[in-house]
Amino acid sequence: SSASCSCFSPHSAQALRCYTCKEPTDLSACISVSNCSEDDTACRTTVHSVDSGYPFFGNITVSKSCAKMCIPSDPDGIGESHPDSCCHTDLCNTDGVPGLTANAMAITAAALWTLLRVML
Repeated sequence: SSASCSCFSPHSAQALRCYTCKEPTDLSACISVSNCSEDDTACRTTVHSVDSGYPFFGNITVSKSCAKMCIPSDPDGIGESHPDSCCHTDLCNTDGVPGLTANAMAITAAALWTLLRVML
């Protein structure tokens, strides 16, 4: 038969692997890798806090896990207490919620620029 490639056979597929940390952990420290169960379809990242105190280098605290179902938070849902992001490939949940990370970077850049201008 021509079905020699079992690339997409559900039985031979490797289980998804995700970064996981059960307790809220600093983003850079959440580096444990778990093999998900066969019915997990996503890697989930939940952001618990962005510490936005001076000097604006906020630590992002996250928990990460394998998930059977994952519904990403609405990026426009201002005031989401713990926004979730989802992704569906091996070890794809390396960072925090994409929109949040970009905002934190923009704030940091603006703060640095202001600081530099004051100092010069």
